[in-house]
Amino acid sequence: MKHALKATTEFLKYRKSLYMIPLFFMIMAVLIVSVLYFLFQTDLFSDEPEEEAEYESIAIDFDQGSDVSFNGETIIIDPGHGGKDPGASSVSGQTEAEIVYSIAEKTEDILVSNGANVEFTRAQDEFASLDERKADGDLFISLHSDAMEDPSITGFTTFYTYDNQKEFAEMMNESLDKYSDFRNRGTNQSNFQVTWQLDYPATLIELGYLSNEIDERMMSSEDYQDLMAQAIAEGIYNYLN
Repeated sequence: MKHALKATTEFLKYRKSLYMIPLFFMIMAVLIVSVLYFLFQTDLFSDEPEEEAEYESIAIDFDQGSDVSFNGETIIIDPGHGGKDPGASSVSGQTEAEIVYSIAEKTEDILVSNGANVEFTRAQDEFASLDERKADGDLFISLHSDAMEDPSITGFTTFYTYDNQKEFAEMMNESLDKYSDFRNRGTNQSNFQVTWQLDYPATLIELGYLSNEIDERMMSSEDYQDLMAQAIAEGIYNYLN
């Protein structure tokens, strides 16, 4: 026993070159596996919102011959920026004001053809102050596309101010999640003036980031804009029903 202990001690003391490097890599491997396990267990790699909604959305076919109806509800669509305020700029030269207005028009076509009343807070090339964007209606949606210094930032987000607006914002988020391939950044409470100056269900939607190459390319395409219009219309319908 003494000989074995002495031999082990001498090996550890004088043969470090034989075991230190393998031991180092073994320790690092254990640490990496432990960190990855912790991250996955805490859902830090998940793009899902923190809270799951307690409702299921309905896929809607908005064909002209369908029996879907918005029953005369008045929907206020607020295309962000406009006129002298173009908003964020994209790599391709399109502005936030142009992109969100195009999506707003496509959304209007779906809603009106299925029985809704739709009002815009501004005309296509018109500037409207935040105070002027206050309007009476049943639901209010403000459309935006952000830009950041970090071009890797991507995703869509829905915002609300008051508790009576939260469910509508969550429903819109869920519907967008069905159609968008962008990261879902969830539903957050915020004091954007366009929502806090209203006392009925309202949400501000950041559809993506024009500073991100993929977000910008997709949001500038007609096909993706059609998808976003479909998502917005479905979200409204699911909330009302």
